[in-house]
Formats: sequence, structure tokens, C-alpha cells
Amino acid sequence: MATTPDETLDTPFRIADREFGSRLIVGTGKYADNETMVRAIRASGAEMVTVAVRRIDLDRTKEEGILYHLDPEEFFLLANTAGCYTAEDAIRYARLARAAGFNEWLKLEVIGDQQTLLPDTEATLEAARVLVDEGFTVMA
Repeated sequence: MATTPDETLDTPFRIADREFGSRLIVGTGKYADNETMVRAIRASGAEMVTVAVRRIDLDRTKEEGILYHLDPEEFFLLANTAGCYTAEDAIRYARLARAAGFNEWLKLEVIGDQQTLLPDTEATLEAARVLVDEGFTVMA
């Protein structure tokens, strides 16, 4: 039996052991400033926000940094390995995110083609195997 759109909207979005009211996942890049970023994320209704670990200052105490403005009580922050070109780099940045206080969830990206930014599937799988073994919940 097929579900109706209303049933789908009323069903929480479940990933692993978490439920989300919104299926929208947004990122932190390309905003004019941090205030605009936070307003846009709030307006979107998204609960999950990806943060490219390679591209930000991981010090939450610096007012000019992205993490200073994103309350982990308000948003589920999903570390992202955007910009990594090898499995080793992705694994390193995932571990760095965890050490910086991110949760065990990870949006895993390993780029295979610099021009198209298409993924390197073998390297992504290699990194995923290692990270899952280390307790990460990997989204690739």
C-alpha cells in the first residue's frame, strides 16, 4: 500500500537512532556573513546542518567563526569532509572533527575529479570502512 504525501510529512525522518522533523539538510557555505547564515538556516526549518571541517576554524570561542554562531542544542551539526581528495585525508578530517567536539556522525566526501567534483567511489568506500569501524555514523 502506497503512502500519501500527508503521511510522509507526518512521519519523522529517521537515520540510525535519530529522528528529525525535517528532511532538509543544509550547509554553511556561501553566505555573506554568519548572521545571514543562521537566519537562512532557521528560516529553512532544517535541523541538520553540514559543516565542512577543512574550511572552517574549529575553535568555537572565536566570534568570527561559523561554529560560534551555530548552537549544537538548536542544530544537529554534521561534520563534512568536503574538499578531501584521498581516503586518508577524509579519515584525518573526520578524526579532527570528533576531537574538536563534533558528534560521531559524518557526511563523507572524497573527490575523485577536481573539475566535476564527482566522488572517488573506491576511496569513499575505503574511508567509510575505516570510519564505521571507529564508531562513526557515515553518510556518503
